[in-house]
Amino acid sequence: MIKVLIFTAIAIVSYLVGNINFAKIISWHRHRKDITKLGSGNPGTMNMMRNFGLGVALVTVLLEFAKTILCCVVSGLIMKGDGLYNFAYFFAGAFVVLGSVFPIGTKGGKGLACLAGVFMCSPLWYVGLGLFVLGFVVLYFVDFAFVPTLSFCILMTIGLTIYFSLVRVTYFWAIIVIIWLLLFLIIFQHRGNIKRFIRKEEKKLGFPQMVKKLFKKQKGVEQIDEDKVDTPPEAEIVIDENDKNQNQNS
Repeated sequence: MIKVLIFTAIAIVSYLVGNINFAKIISWHRHRKDITKLGSGNPGTMNMMRNFGLGVALVTVLLEFAKTILCCVVSGLIMKGDGLYNFAYFFAGAFVVLGSVFPIGTKGGKGLACLAGVFMCSPLWYVGLGLFVLGFVVLYFVDFAFVPTLSFCILMTIGLTIYFSLVRVTYFWAIIVIIWLLLFLIIFQHRGNIKRFIRKEEKKLGFPQMVKKLFKKQKGVEQIDEDKVDTPPEAEIVIDENDKNQNQNS
């Protein structure tokens, strides 16, 4: 009975933490803009990158990672004495993702950053870290945001399925079910992106340009937007016929 109450508390707290959307918080408090009314309208990392740049997007995803990892690790530690660390970890992660996708009374994100956060501190965290870095390389060349991110989640889900099938911790089968259900939820949330990509209608992120702009700024090269520069029209040159004749005679 006590375990049921503890897991109920973990579910409620994790869900409420998942309701905290850092994309909305940062876009409003830093830029005084509602991210749900910009770009795709999705309050997520990639829409933040489209509208506010790479740096703001990285801060957003790191904060989403932090809130998710905090819930997962604390929940796991609470149940560690009962040998349920891994189950409690992924159980909490599932409710953080659900809170992110289906928040109370507002528009939710697609849950991708939260699911990635669950994977980043899992038993295969080192694989997750490597794939996370590799994802930026893939994004640079592909420039479709959902491709490396969904690939990350699919590969981590397969890797963790193999890991828990071999290690077989307590309730390992339930953990595998949880991570696969979360993966299907994330894929469903990206169904529009996938359809547009198949129809060749998906817009590119512009990530290579963002990276180049960032490095040029670091080197001290000022970026000038030619569309925003007010260039006065060139003065019209008028040739006086009398002056022309005088010059010819001289």
